[in-house]
Amino acid sequence: MAASMAAALAAALAGCADSPPVRYHTLVAPPQAPAGNGGAVAAANYMIEVLPVSVPPQVDQPQLMLRNGTGQLTAVYSDRWSAPLADEMRDALSDALTRQLGVPDVRVVKPLGSTPVWRVLVDMQRFESTPGSSAVIEATWRVRRDAQGEAKVAGLLCRSRVDVPVSGGGGAEPSAASESDAVVRAHQQAIAQLGSTIASAIRAQGQGATPASDQVQLLGCVAA
Repeated sequence: MAASMAAALAAALAGCADSPPVRYHTLVAPPQAPAGNGGAVAAANYMIEVLPVSVPPQVDQPQLMLRNGTGQLTAVYSDRWSAPLADEMRDALSDALTRQLGVPDVRVVKPLGSTPVWRVLVDMQRFESTPGSSAVIEATWRVRRDAQGEAKVAGLLCRSRVDVPVSGGGGAEPSAASESDAVVRAHQQAIAQLGSTIASAIRAQGQGATPASDQVQLLGCVAA
């Protein structure tokens, strides 16, 4: 009995030794990859608040969920998000907007007095990761100005799609790790471009929006 238990334990330990280490990823773009146009930002007299983001339940997992050409999803247990996916999206959008607009998010710095706040609500309806093909996000989003003691400025409700190519990861047969890295980089770019498009709506006082690049489609906007 003792010998069989020892053998089973040794086999289990050997299996653990063969498992690849878990790697953690973030959707926040690195500082050297500006979210959109970059450059100098004029001072603004408002703040923003990125509200909690809703995500599709199919991909709301700790692991990266990779899609193949037939629509099948595969969980990559060795590659995980560093925070819940909804929090990753919220942080990445907040980072993109604060850098684009040069204003703080009220989650970090509370507004003073009657400082207007542009509130950003995002419903992420597609978040697709296809290695060697594309990273696709599709979201309905709304910006609305909230200010004490002044007439409410009309907000804007839009639906956007961002489609960023995913590189093959390098080599004739890229490794699973390089495929995951390429997918994460593409999603960082996609979220940053969505943030840049939302920033354009805030600059326009909710009167319209401009796609950040030819990888962004505005599928429709209405006053809200």
